Amino acid sequence: MKSLDARTHLLVLLCASLLSVLVSQPVQTDLLASLCLVYMLFNHLPRKALQYGLIYITLKVVYYVLITYNLGTFVIIVYTFVKLMPMAMIGVTLISMSPSALMCAYAKMRVPNAVIFMLCILLRFFPVLQIEIRAIRDGIRARGIFPRWYSAAAQPAIAYECFFMPLIVRCLKLSAELASSAELRGIESGCMRTSIHPVGIKVADGLTVGIYVLLGASIYWVGGFGT
Repeated sequence: MKSLDARTHLLVLLCASLLSVLVSQPVQTDLLASLCLVYMLFNHLPRKALQYGLIYITLKVVYYVLITYNLGTFVIIVYTFVKLMPMAMIGVTLISMSPSALMCAYAKMRVPNAVIFMLCILLRFFPVLQIEIRAIRDGIRARGIFPRWYSAAAQPAIAYECFFMPLIVRCLKLSAELASSAELRGIESGCMRTSIHPVGIKVADGLTVGIYVLLGASIYWVGGFGT
């Protein structure tokens, strides 16, 4: 199956956001999360789907445990994360696309260039940031600064100095490097962009949105329209 258009993911994200607000019963939330997991699998993200499925199950278990012990404030916090999970699943599907395809698709929607550039730089920034975090962590372990997994908790000031300060410096350098790379690739050009990735609304996009809306409406119907 060919990749769906970025605008299709955006429409599905808006639909998932609306349903997350409207649904009120636990079975509705579970069905909506399951629908979003299927959507991730449909878009060739099995590993991400597994990760977010496990996160959702963990949050549900924690939620019911907190209800059992009547911990009101923590119940609200965890419940909020449970409600946000379907939106997060679709959001991950959206940001997994190539920044080039995103820029080309949203340029056709007449989205301001400043918004497109900010979105694409963020998409490039966070994966690289994860690599930098792992590199800093490996460097700390190699130097034997924190020999045990709990050593950082015993010395928070040193942990801050050894971890967060190098991370801040790397973030500043990464931002400058990404800005230079974007400028070199003609990000300020006023010409219409092209993309090596296929960009365009196809029959599969319309069917996907239609099926998602239909199934989402069915999930909403399960709750008796919120009654």
